[in-house]
Amino acid sequence: MGKKHVLVTGAASGLGLGCARQFRRLGYDLTIADLDLEGAQRALEQLQLLGTGAARLSAEPIDLADPASIAACADRLLKAGRPIDVLVNNAGIYAPSQRRLSAEGQELTFAIAHLGHFRLTRALWPLLRQAPAARVVSVSSMVQRQAQLHLDDLTLAQGYQPIRAYRQAKLACLLFAQELQRRLSQAGSPIQSYAAHPGVCRTGIGQHRPRTPGDSAWQAFTSKAMAWGLRYVGQTPDNGAASIIAAATTNDFQPGSLIGPRWLLESFGAPARSRLGPAARDPELASRLWARTEQLTGAPWTPS
Repeated sequence: MGKKHVLVTGAASGLGLGCARQFRRLGYDLTIADLDLEGAQRALEQLQLLGTGAARLSAEPIDLADPASIAACADRLLKAGRPIDVLVNNAGIYAPSQRRLSAEGQELTFAIAHLGHFRLTRALWPLLRQAPAARVVSVSSMVQRQAQLHLDDLTLAQGYQPIRAYRQAKLACLLFAQELQRRLSQAGSPIQSYAAHPGVCRTGIGQHRPRTPGDSAWQAFTSKAMAWGLRYVGQTPDNGAASIIAAATTNDFQPGSLIGPRWLLESFGAPARSRLGPAARDPELASRLWARTEQLTGAPWTPS
């Protein structure tokens, strides 16, 4: 039996790269799927220096806001035929200061974090089914506790605010993980779904926040402040990855759980089961989001 194979989206830098480093130390074969292919190649060079044994390391270009890019990435992986033991749906952005839509007309933060990962997970399902007991880990955030899902206005055309968009996207990631597990349990599938969050973690998400020429002076200032704060405040990406690694590799938590750091309002510390916000405790909302996602993506899906 070969090494276990993990695919991590958004792993060219930040939390995703922290996850990749931890998986590399555990001896996993790694595939990095990222919009920044040059950055992903640099990350692979770093990863080559870690670990004690030989591992297959590769990078795949993907734009999770672009259905064609997702399909092309999945097609390449399906043709390669390597089973996927762990899929970490990590990639995301912090919402732009002004509302931005994907080419399909969806709010960009939601399109990348939720719709893109729904499409990718569905497309890679044959490779997950080939693994003995695969896991899907969807990266959410502690902001899910204050989040609402606006099913009647997912693009946030009414009252767009960056924090509302970010909260909604991360809540959607959590609801997807929960609903996926519910459907897998009903089907008797050996595949398991988890959600995880890193607490307060130093990443480049602020630096990579999309800017627009129409940003006001205040919006430009807050973007720069966020880039500085998220670069220097919080635990390292490797430590922030701990809850994701626990979801992917241990049996300490019930499938469908949200796992995050234990201490200081889930900011840092050893992995523990996290408290769900009101919206995340509503299974009917998760089911409705799944149905709406199938409609938006044009991709009905009954996982098993």
